[in-house]
Amino acid sequence: RISSMREQLVQELERLGTPGSWRHITRQQGMFSFTGLTPPQVAQLEKDYGIYLLPSGRASIAGLNPSNVNLVAQAIDKVVRN
Repeated sequence: RISSMREQLVQELERLGTPGSWRHITRQQGMFSFTGLTPPQVAQLEKDYGIYLLPSGRASIAGLNPSNVNLVAQAIDKVVRN
């Protein structure tokens, strides 16, 4: 399930044309993933979208599910573009 969520997150980020490379997320394993987001981007995700990551950009992939993965990708796309 976690591998599937990683793949779906990356596919949606790529579909949105989110700037940057996101394939590193699918190459990682385990319940957590380093996203590459900066501390200001992480703070914006929390403030504007209620999405919580560690300041380092580390995210819980186990918290993703088919109902929220696209919303998370869309929020990431917006903070990366701003």
